[in-house]
Amino acid sequence: MTGLRIGELFALRWKRVDLTARTIQIAETVYDGHFDTPKTSRSARVIPIGDQASVLLTMLRKSAANPESLVFATSTGRPLNRHDLLRRHFRPACKKLGLSGITWHSLRHTHATMLDAAGAPLGTVQAQLGHSTPEMTREIYLHSIPSAQRQAVTAVEALVCGLKRTQVSGESQQSA
Repeated sequence: MTGLRIGELFALRWKRVDLTARTIQIAETVYDGHFDTPKTSRSARVIPIGDQASVLLTMLRKSAANPESLVFATSTGRPLNRHDLLRRHFRPACKKLGLSGITWHSLRHTHATMLDAAGAPLGTVQAQLGHSTPEMTREIYLHSIPSAQRQAVTAVEALVCGLKRTQVSGESQQSA
């Protein structure tokens, strides 16, 4: 629901989550247990979260959570291991759902595509993902959705072959 890179998600600390404003500040990333700054200057960002993400984060937050604590951590407070989580939990869940070839990064691509399908401008999608250029977002992360393609073709046919705006249908004339 955020489009975050997996390293950004696993490095997220409670002090960077504002449940009142419904925002998340991306200020660090983690890879194999090593914390670092975000990938690019555009990667350091504040993103909005929706109502459902806010509800889920509220349920995760302990009443006396240390602001420095990681939102997603092991029982000892260390960052989660992306490889172990992928192998032990994510892939088995995908397999059970009949989904193959899904990775952490697939979720990021899906988020971008869904933002686009919802009508978000390219600049908004770029900002949400923290990309340095709109080309990166457009050329790599946005994918077509078959049902949206069908809907677009149907809409174009209606414009080309449908009633002209200057024509009045027989039914409209009778009711007037």
